Amino acid sequence: MNQDKIGSFISELRKEKNLTQRELAERIGVSDKTISKWETGRGIPDIAYMEPLCISLGITMNELISGERLSVEAYSAKAEENIMTLMNENATNKKSNLIATIIGAVLLIAAFALMMTAGYGYDILHSILFYLDLPSFIILAMMSCGCVLVSGKRDRSGVLDVLRRVSIPSGVLVFFITVVVIMGNLDTPETLGPNLAVAILSVIYATIEYLVVVLIQARVKHDITE
Repeated sequence: MNQDKIGSFISELRKEKNLTQRELAERIGVSDKTISKWETGRGIPDIAYMEPLCISLGITMNELISGERLSVEAYSAKAEENIMTLMNENATNKKSNLIATIIGAVLLIAAFALMMTAGYGYDILHSILFYLDLPSFIILAMMSCGCVLVSGKRDRSGVLDVLRRVSIPSGVLVFFITVVVIMGNLDTPETLGPNLAVAILSVIYATIEYLVVVLIQARVKHDITE
């Protein structure tokens, strides 16, 4: 689908009906920023908004996807072309999703492997500084990215929802696995306190991630309903 062509078509029809971007946005339940994004070719309407958009503009979904008004003669041919385009895009997306899922699984496995090895059994000071600066953050980031990729979610709202759901559980999981590893190294009791403090960082980082995602979701929801 040609996003620029579809965007220009939406803009043209909106102006024909003497609607502002805000007025059209109110009719279909999005923000005027979303309408602007569509009209400038920086995105296309989600399937959920296509029907109300078509009703508001007085066109068919086939015409919206084509980015132009269609004559009776051209309608069937264009519909077939649009179906083939959507099927090709779907096949491409499935392939991309499979690759993303594999990468996500690898990241999750790597995150678990890193949890079991990073920072333990070394000099206390080096261990704390090393784990404080990078490993706990990297592990949680890898787990979050892995979960998103494996979930198959690619739109902004879907990704944010996955991150919100997995952030705290990931932090708690890292904490408990870290505690198990620490308990297995009680032959060096002097490292117990510092390593427990480091383990708690995972929960703190996860909580920060959760709060950031919630704030972003609230902002996105505000923009859509604005």
